[in-house]
Amino acid sequence: MSAAREFIGNEHAPEAGGRAVLLAAAERSPAQRALRACYEREMLAEGAPERALPLQKACTVVLVRGLFGAWIPGHFREPLKRLRSQGWNSMIARTDPAGTIDANHRALTPQIAQIVAAGRRPLFLAHSKGGLEVLLALAGNPALAAATAGIATVQMPRAGAPYLESVFSNAHRASRRPADTLRESAEGALLTLAGARAACRELDAVTVGAIATTLDRAPRPFPWLGVATDATRPTRSLELKHERLARIAPGEPHDGVFYTADQLWPGARMLLLSGIDHAQPSVGGLGFAHDRFWCALLALLLALAPTGSAA
Repeated sequence: MSAAREFIGNEHAPEAGGRAVLLAAAERSPAQRALRACYEREMLAEGAPERALPLQKACTVVLVRGLFGAWIPGHFREPLKRLRSQGWNSMIARTDPAGTIDANHRALTPQIAQIVAAGRRPLFLAHSKGGLEVLLALAGNPALAAATAGIATVQMPRAGAPYLESVFSNAHRASRRPADTLRESAEGALLTLAGARAACRELDAVTVGAIATTLDRAPRPFPWLGVATDATRPTRSLELKHERLARIAPGEPHDGVFYTADQLWPGARMLLLSGIDHAQPSVGGLGFAHDRFWCALLALLLALAPTGSAA
């Protein structure tokens, strides 16, 4: 992973193509192959591992949604069902599907505090920007961070969502076609009408980059598993913009919303997976067993040694 991590947070990061080469090198590393093998074994498991049994009595698993989460039919329904069938005390955090990162991280704080006050330790499974919101809540409250048993973040960005940058900030004009202008104008108007403009607009390189810098410096007294993905074949989710992202940065792996290289975090133990688009972790599709996916990540997370604190 070290080769891929060298450019994380670096404003002079390699351009598209160069970052793809670094990702390919990271994927071939022995540590990455070993972690992926463990993940594949856990995807076949029918129940929670034995090491989870003591933690099931002490922990609450908290699923945290990303942008538009509760608006999407069936979002996290199957993962929650499977977690409970394995004996986990589990819940989906209450966040606003069109809420800003700041509003949602503030909404999460009292929910986490309530879990801790009840004598339980939270285990977080967070998708997309939901991971940013959880980590910000923990960074702002050391006592809650100390009580956290671990976190797994999936497709969590440390840079902007290129399509939303194009829609709301007029970015990436060089790759824009005439049809894009009309389509993006219409989508921007619809998202504004839905009350999601602020939450979409803030997913730009500057805002998310500043949050990433804050999180890089925050103490992390809990294990953290991060997952970065790419997909060449999208499901039918409306949020996926594979063709547009391919024109913005040709050859750059992405999941339909974020570039894969922008999902790598230096403070996490990273797992790189191909063939998973941005919608599949929350609602499945194309035969992807998203319920098993989150349970497999939880099993991996429980096997991780504490990652320590940021420097």
